[in-house]
Amino acid sequence: MSEKQPEAANKLAEAFGESYQTVMKSAVDAQQRNVKLAQGWAEAVTGVVESQAETNRSLTRAMESFVKLADETVKSQERTSKALAESLDAYRDVLEKAVSMQERNENMVRNFFGGAPSELQRGVEESQTVAQNIMDGSQKQMEAFQKMMGEAMDSYTSLLNAPFALYQKQMEAFGKRSE
Repeated sequence: MSEKQPEAANKLAEAFGESYQTVMKSAVDAQQRNVKLAQGWAEAVTGVVESQAETNRSLTRAMESFVKLADETVKSQERTSKALAESLDAYRDVLEKAVSMQERNENMVRNFFGGAPSELQRGVEESQTVAQNIMDGSQKQMEAFQKMMGEAMDSYTSLLNAPFALYQKQMEAFGKRSE
């Protein structure tokens, strides 16, 4: 009987050992599949994050370039606006001096000839009208330029906001994909 006991114990251990080995092998296989799935997921997420990081770097570089260009454009437009304002002031000075000189000439001719004041008066009025038309034209040019500047700034603002809107849409799309 004592010889049968070890043999029965060995058979029982073998029977349990085989099923235990099968269960353990299944558990190890399942664990390996889970690890591969987790690695695949981690690699995919890492790829997406790296892609987004590169996109963000590209957007940042593009925005920096645009901001520099916009700043240079604004400075150039400020210089142009200043030059136009100075030019308008110079026109006004010239016109005022021309009107003043015309009035002095009228007085001199009136005093010298004494008989043609109405012709001279009309000449002064025409000169004043021409001077006023030039001033009005210069003023219209200045207003048109200011309007153009406003529209350009609106365009620049829209362009600056475009990368942020794109980024926001990407983030929304990424959020929907992850759900």
